[in-house]
Amino acid sequence: MFEDNQKKLYIIVNRNMDASLLMNATGHLAGGIMQKAEDRLFQDYPNDDSGLSAYLSHYPVVILQAKNSNQLSTALQKCKDANLTYNFFTTTMLGQSTEQQIHDTKVASIDALEFVAIAIYGDTEILKPITKKFSVYG
Repeated sequence: MFEDNQKKLYIIVNRNMDASLLMNATGHLAGGIMQKAEDRLFQDYPNDDSGLSAYLSHYPVVILQAKNSNQLSTALQKCKDANLTYNFFTTTMLGQSTEQQIHDTKVASIDALEFVAIAIYGDTEILKPITKKFSVYG
């Protein structure tokens, strides 16, 4: 078993969405949540022969799946209420311009938001009650 499990980054995707949209959302979510996290830890993975170097999270990144947008909305509200580090991606974040996406997201009611995916980061034990109902994406 992997040793460094004190913290995790969970990305939970809506399994009803197209795979290309899910990949786009997970990329945005992973980058954005690490900007919000105060205690992030990354490691350099250099390769001596090529001179290439990768920079990866010290902690596991786990992709889970939700049955629908409502499950993601509920989990996100629990994260907000518990003051956890979270990020989200909704269909309002698709459109002709960043300005339009921001506007559409801002003015939508919570019930009108269709969640594509969410990300949560923090202590594994604190996140378990929120993540336990989701299965590994596959």
